[in-house]
Amino acid sequence: MTSSFCEKVCSRPGSIASRIKRGFTLVELLVVIGIIALLISILLPALSKAREQGNWVACMSNMKQIGTGLLMYANENKQYLPRPASNGNGQFPDDLLIWREPPTAPSTSVDDSVLATLLTVKGEKFRTLFQCPSDPADRKAAQGPGYHFSYTMNKAWDPDRSKTEAMLTRPRPKMSEVRRPSEKVCLAEEKNPNDGRFEWGNLSAGTSDDQLNDRHAKQGNILFTDWHVERRFWKELKDPVDLSTSSPKGVGTYLDPFDGKYTANLQ
Repeated sequence: MTSSFCEKVCSRPGSIASRIKRGFTLVELLVVIGIIALLISILLPALSKAREQGNWVACMSNMKQIGTGLLMYANENKQYLPRPASNGNGQFPDDLLIWREPPTAPSTSVDDSVLATLLTVKGEKFRTLFQCPSDPADRKAAQGPGYHFSYTMNKAWDPDRSKTEAMLTRPRPKMSEVRRPSEKVCLAEEKNPNDGRFEWGNLSAGTSDDQLNDRHAKQGNILFTDWHVERRFWKELKDPVDLSTSSPKGVGTYLDPFDGKYTANLQ
């Protein structure tokens, strides 16, 4: 009796068993596909946002590790920091990064950078330390001309531009001369870097090539000179310079670690 009852129920039109037996209709399949497509459209932005959040945190971690290396370097070198790795100044052994391909002798690779030794990191791990995970693939390429890294050093740390000595022996700023280090930019996550120096230039005239990146919720990460990292809007750095009445502009702002002591470096 039970078997007979099941056979009757399962043979009724519209039952699950009868649907399986005859297959799904085109309309039913289209409905299922539509539901799947809707779920994907809802989930993808959330996944993308989560991935970007992870990239932002990884980028901050990179900069904190670099800050640790800079502090170690300053403690071992009479409070000097490595030089901003400027293309215009040429390559020096104590540049922040040996980034040129090929590098200038006697350096042979990015592993000859001063922080690579201090942080005991070499090869691809060291390269990755200076690259935000959100960088495009061509920026992270290991070979080819150009600067394949994300972070650049405030031009205020250049050798004193008011002096005339050779670059290698020219007086340079020291960590002990920094005023309000928790407010002062040391390294920036630059938008389109072409070398290792954050040359923020003449902001008021709008001619600055170097700007803060805006890929982390429209903001970019900054390593401040007390070695903490946070993200800021480019406008937060730019506006105080625009509104500055000093000559050159920018004295005492976030971008001037020395509150006017090395004004030639701000030009």
